[in-house]
Amino acid sequence: MIVTQAIPQPVAERYLTALKGLVSTVRSALGTAGSAPQSSGWRKKMLPLLESRLAESKTALAHHAIGDQEPLISIALKSRSLARDMDGYSLGFAGEALATQFEDRRRLVVFAAWQVCESAGVV
Repeated sequence: MIVTQAIPQPVAERYLTALKGLVSTVRSALGTAGSAPQSSGWRKKMLPLLESRLAESKTALAHHAIGDQEPLISIALKSRSLARDMDGYSLGFAGEALATQFEDRRRLVVFAAWQVCESAGVV
């Protein structure tokens, strides 16, 4: 077990909020794209990955609320490499506005994940 520092609640919540925003943007883009062939990889791989991380993050925040921050640290450590995990996937097929929003929100998730890890003293 790694000895960590306490993660402030606002930092933990910021991470969850950023991840919710990213998932929302992807869902909007896929709704806009309809059955466009470019959306297939998103539907089969990326959206399930993001939804899984979101579910894990919600559970991790519940653990954090009762003093167990290990699940939050674990999921945040994974999310720091989100850009690499999503390399080659663009939402350009859904229009420039959603593609830009996706990039911005992905950066917010990575930054918020880094803040969680930094607060815990694991980076």
